[in-house]
Parts: sequence; C-alpha cells; structure tokens
Amino acid sequence: MNYLNSLLSNELIADQRTADKPQTRLWRLSWLCKKSILRYAGLLVLPLLVGHQSYAASTIAQQSITPSALMTGSTYGTWQTEKSDELQLPSLQGQGLSFADQYQNKLLGEWSLQNINGRAKMEHDPWIQETIKDMTWRLNAQVRQQAPLAVVIIDNPSINAFAAPGGVIGINTGTILAANSMDELASVVAHEVAHISQRHYENGADERKKAMLMQIGGMLAAIAASAADGDAGAAVMMGSQTAAMNSSMAFSRNNEREADRVGMQIMTQAGYDPRAMPRFFATMNQQHQLNQVVNRFLPSFVRSHPLSNERLSDSQSRAQRYPPLSLTQQQRHQALFDLLYWRVQTMGQHVSETALTTAAKNSVGAKLALVHWYGEQQRFDEANKTMQQLQGLPAAERQILEPLLSITHSQVLSEQNNWTKAADVLAEQQRLYPERRDLRLYLAEALTNGNQPTQAQALLKPLTKQQPSDRYAWQSLQLANEKLAKTAPSPQVARIATINALRYRSYDQLWNGRYESALISLTQAKRLVDQLDAGAQSSSARPLLANIEQEIKNVKTAKDFKP
Repeated sequence: MNYLNSLLSNELIADQRTADKPQTRLWRLSWLCKKSILRYAGLLVLPLLVGHQSYAASTIAQQSITPSALMTGSTYGTWQTEKSDELQLPSLQGQGLSFADQYQNKLLGEWSLQNINGRAKMEHDPWIQETIKDMTWRLNAQVRQQAPLAVVIIDNPSINAFAAPGGVIGINTGTILAANSMDELASVVAHEVAHISQRHYENGADERKKAMLMQIGGMLAAIAASAADGDAGAAVMMGSQTAAMNSSMAFSRNNEREADRVGMQIMTQAGYDPRAMPRFFATMNQQHQLNQVVNRFLPSFVRSHPLSNERLSDSQSRAQRYPPLSLTQQQRHQALFDLLYWRVQTMGQHVSETALTTAAKNSVGAKLALVHWYGEQQRFDEANKTMQQLQGLPAAERQILEPLLSITHSQVLSEQNNWTKAADVLAEQQRLYPERRDLRLYLAEALTNGNQPTQAQALLKPLTKQQPSDRYAWQSLQLANEKLAKTAPSPQVARIATINALRYRSYDQLWNGRYESALISLTQAKRLVDQLDAGAQSSSARPLLANIEQEIKNVKTAKDFKP
C-alpha cells in the first residue's frame, strides 16, 4: 500500500506542479503593471535608444533561446554590420494586447493545431522536429517574447509553409527537400515568423479578420485535400486565398513585402544569410514557370504568398545591401543541412537504395541515412559495416554527426530488439544534452521496451509540461503505462497505470482533434477510479478523480470552441 500511495502522490504532484497559485497570479499582475510603466517610459526616451535597437533585440534573443541552440550556434552574428538601417529590428508588436485578446489568440492557435494534426500526415521523427524547432525558436526569439505555440512538419512533397494566429508555424517536407542550404530553409521560416510578429493575420478591420478565418479554413481544407491529391489541395488553397483576399489584395501585397523585409532582418540577427531568401524565391519562381509550361498547379507557397516579379526583384535588391559572407560562413550550417536533407528523404521513404548508395560516396549525411535504411530492411551486417566506417572518423568529424550518429546506431540495435544496448548508447548522449527532446523520446522508447517504464516516465513528463501539445510524448507516456500495467507488482498498481494510460491517450486524441474519442478515454479512466478499493480511495484517488474531471472539462471546452 505504501508503494501504491507513493505512485499516486508522485502522479498528482506532477499534474498539479504547473497550477497557478494566488501568490503567482499576484506576482504576474504586479510584473505586468511594472512592464507597462516601463514601456510608457521607453516611448519618452525612444529617440535616445534608436541606435541601440540591435543590442536590445539581441538581449531578448539571449533570454529566449534554448540551451541546445546555444550549443549549436555560439558564434552567430559575429559578421553582422549594425550600422545599416536594414539591420534594425521591428518593434515588438503584440505586447499591448489585452488579456482577452491574448486568450482568444491562444484558443485560435490551439484550434488550428488540433485541426491540422487531425487532417495532415505528419513527419514525427524527433530529430527532424528538434532540428527545425531549434531553427524556428532562434528566429522567433529575435522579434517575439513568446515562443511559438507549435512547429508542425507535414509529410508532403509540395513546397509550402504557413503561420496561424497564436503562433503555429508549419512547413512541408517538400520545402526542406527543395532548399539547397539551411539558410534557404531559414528564409522560409523567418518569413512566417515575420507574419506572426507583425500580426498580419490579426491587424485591421473586422472584414480582414473574417478574411483571416476564411484563409485558415481554406488552409486546413487544402492540407486535408493534398494528403490524398496534390492537385485537389492546390485548387482548394487557390480558391480560399482568392475568396479571402479578393477585397484587400493591396493589403496582402504589403504584408508580403513587409514579411520579406522583416524576415531578412530576423535572419541576419539570428546568424543566417539574408541573401538566401531571394535565392529560394528564384527556385520557387523557376518551378512556377516549369509548372506553367506543363499546365500544373503552382507551388503552394507561391499561391499563399504571391511571388510577383516586382517582389522577387525587390528582395534581390534588398539582399544586396547586407554584407556578403565568406565561403566559410556560407558553409557553417551545411553539415547540419546535409544530415537533415537525407534524414527527411529516408524517414519519408522518398529515396531508393541506389540513390542513397550513390550519394553516400560524397555525403556523410547520406551514408548515415543509408545505415538507418539498412536497419529498417533488416540488413544488419551492412548496417554495422557502414556504422563502423562512420565511427572510425576523426573525433572532430564524428562529433559533428552527434547526436544523430548515436540515434541511428540505437535504432539499428532496436530493430534487433537489443533495447538494453540501445538505451546505453542513447543514455550517454542524453547526459551530454539533457535538454534535447529527441534524445529523451528515443531513450524513453528504449527503456519502455526494455521493461523500465518508470524511468521512461521520468524522462517524458517534463516534455508534456513544457509543450502540452506534444503528441509524441503523450503517446510514449501511454505506452510506458501500458507496459507498467502488465508488469505491476499488484492489481491496484496495475489499475492506476491503466487509468494513467487512458488519460495520456486522451491528450493525444485531444491534440489530434478527436474530441469524442478523448471523452470516451477519460470516461473509461473515471470508471476505473471508482472501482479502486477503499484504501486507495481515501488516500489519493479523490484528487486523481478531480484531475480527470478537469481534463473532461478541458476537452469539452476545446470541442465547443468555434473561431
């Protein structure tokens, strides 16, 4: 019974850890009041501070950037020229929003995310997500104090990216594969971050807000349609964009020009090459012309972000005002992009063995992807032989491949059901990079399958606190508790693990937009709580029941929300 009570208490403490206390709310209110006074005072002395805009923005970035981003980019910004007007960051808009507006934005962002998750095929690989997220967070930190609500990667070959109010940023795998460098990929994300920071989806009259909702609805419909038929998705997107923006095309064009301008500033401050933006525009324009010749639909990004010759010329002219980079600076992200490009190719099953083996002769990223491909095909001798070649590289070259080298090694071991060895390989990297989400998820999977579900839960729970919409973490927690239910020392412990598995399943279903399924899971969990014996009821089951009832209320709120 002591073991049972301890398990329940730990669960409840973890669930209630982030609950606002009266003192916390009072402190926040006091802080916001002081912040408003300082902002007003700042307006009075603004002329004295204009010359220090870049320094202030970089200070905000240092406060917001993730530890992993610092590890991978400690020398960013050393080549920047701060005298140019082009490098001055825009003002931090959105800080004057009322609490009601902020809450509505939050609900709208969550609604958008739940609908996107439910309608699109996602790329869930944790390493790919971590790489794109770190880049997005670094760019976002230059102009926004709030972190993005979520970054979603859609497994779709078309070139497309989007942003929604509330801070949801999406990018297709086709955009990653169409880019030639990390800087070009950053230019697309920076453009979307600029849309959010400048509140392009929210500013203006009620008519424009209605147009924004039409645009989001069209975007969701296009995502659903393109999952089955790319041309159908294109037609839906084109129709929604025309309907939404027909009455305010000048407003839309101005937004695009501003997003390009601000996006270049964001890229520069984050350490990326702003000249990459017109280069990627040129790639899209070339595909646009090719599609016109063969009577195909435009790339999605061109449809949702009109790419006129004037805009292309303007971006090229503006990029020339930024200082050119040396060859070394241009290649500083290339090793990471090489790994990302080939990881996306293999995880999405977009590449053949012939293409991988050919590319592996000159690309370390392709060779590492080939190891993963061999593992999935159960060709372990070839996988091990190629892995030994990579592990035999000089220490400096091998370190560039981490932690993906260890992740790939562990996945080959996992394919052979050698979960203990896989966990050992991952644990070494996780000790070096404890903040990395991807290592926690891979290690938790190995621990769960290696009959250590309690240790897996300890790794996973902080992820759901940091990012409540993290479906991969919720799914992993569900699996860990299902394993615990099967290996529990008593029926009571097994029942509690089953209850928690149902709760965690409901969170995954909630963020997938499956509200009815989430309610069914929570109802089942509630029934099991009622069946616990009197001893458990008197200790911790009542607070657990209260948590479930609150979770039911949250799902119903999400279900009833209509933008």
